Amino acid sequence: MISKRTTIKKQFGAALIGLLFMGWLSPAVSSAQPVITAEGTAMGGSGTAYYNGFEATFWNPANLMIQDRPGQFHIGVGSGGGHYEPILAGSSIRHQASNFLDGYFPYKRKTVTITEKERATILDTHFQNQKLQAENQQQSELILGGALWQRKDYAFSIVARARYASRVTVGRGWYDDAFVNQNSQQLRDFSLSQQRSEYYELAIGYAQEFAFINGLLPQLNKLYIGISPKIIVAGPSFNASYDARYIRNNSSIRNPLVTAFSLQSSGSFSDATVEYLESRNPRQAIDQNFSDRYKFQPTGYGIGFDFGLNYIIPLTKGTSDLSEEGSLAPQKSFRIAFSLNDIGGIRYNEQPLSLTSTKDTLQAGQPASVDEMFIGSGGQYLSYLHQRPFHPNPLLTADEESSEKYSVLLPTSINAGILLDLSGFKFTGDLSVGLNKTAFTNTNLSLKAGIEVRPVEQIPIRLGTRLAKEQPFQLGFGTGIETRYWDLMISAQALFQAPHQPNTLSGGAFGGMQFHF
Repeated sequence: MISKRTTIKKQFGAALIGLLFMGWLSPAVSSAQPVITAEGTAMGGSGTAYYNGFEATFWNPANLMIQDRPGQFHIGVGSGGGHYEPILAGSSIRHQASNFLDGYFPYKRKTVTITEKERATILDTHFQNQKLQAENQQQSELILGGALWQRKDYAFSIVARARYASRVTVGRGWYDDAFVNQNSQQLRDFSLSQQRSEYYELAIGYAQEFAFINGLLPQLNKLYIGISPKIIVAGPSFNASYDARYIRNNSSIRNPLVTAFSLQSSGSFSDATVEYLESRNPRQAIDQNFSDRYKFQPTGYGIGFDFGLNYIIPLTKGTSDLSEEGSLAPQKSFRIAFSLNDIGGIRYNEQPLSLTSTKDTLQAGQPASVDEMFIGSGGQYLSYLHQRPFHPNPLLTADEESSEKYSVLLPTSINAGILLDLSGFKFTGDLSVGLNKTAFTNTNLSLKAGIEVRPVEQIPIRLGTRLAKEQPFQLGFGTGIETRYWDLMISAQALFQAPHQPNTLSGGAFGGMQFHF
């Protein structure tokens, strides 16, 4: 007779092979984790089944019930991090940090000017195999403060955080004068899109056992369920999409350019765009509406929630230590988890602006390749389009303009994860997909996997990666100190680029000080 443990090992092996195969097939460029934690960053962005601190409120609130250390109360401040997929890799950590800040602060030409050699590097790195478009993202967040209270029958948390993301998509034609053969056509892609958002959130998490289902399961198995409603204040937002391609075919139009354009913005981005439309001077519009100094500027409000499940199968016959306050998680177990994140919407009501142009085919001269890279810094979108005199500027030729309030969905995503916990060794894997394309998410499937080992009980060593076809290898690594009453974590991520291209540090996170009572 096959033992239960043997059956679970076979199931885990099958799940692992399936995850690896799906990850290899995935063309995902990036799919950010629902919350940036030191542990998740080190483990490749995985954590749906693994992470159970108060940050799980934003990731998988069911995990709030999982107690892997003594204590009822867990509090912390100042944890957070960020990641960045650079257009050009920095030569040092300081250089890379400067590149990240250049993408957040107002546009300055001197920070994005490129040489012919650097332009060739961009093509080799981001447009391999005749790709027409390249996508890059940067994201950061800060947990302002959080608290978790774990009891035997339920867990309760409250957390506040601020997060920011920018995603840009740039057509190959901006950097390359040549046409690309695709589907019996010759194309030169001048698409230019950017999505940029800032959110400030306060969430309340609640988790408990799913008692009805647990009564139908083997006695030691547990299914936890959690939900975390939240209120959101949105900062300035920018969402512009310019689809533009020169198409060489049998058309009677010389150099036909097929275009479509849409823009929605709020706050300072709307003010800068309106001023540019009036003055035709992008530098003036940028200088008067953006600043190097951070300024809190609410432009919209919304509500949302996160939902999660976690099914835990103990791999040992014994039970955990019990007390009136609660129970510790099994030392060895297999977990299967699911989360649905950022369900809800935002209503933008401060300086809303919408511009749209329907699909059109027109004749236009072909501009030369650019001498600056597009990184999505504040106002660069205005300047980038303004500097192409042979292109009809979609900002100036929009068919419709509106200042009506508008609503958008939150960056909804689905995450599924597994965790094999063998006390001193843990393996975790996640599959993630966004349900809409936003600054924080895209609609490509991605796989992340990580391991944790403890050569010393108080010092974890974590490693992880994402698996995606035709993408640079990414490695996460981190460590920390975990004591009975406090812990401190730190992690980083590195990108290993194509041959002859520099490798670079692409992200990092810190756990801040967390205390346990």
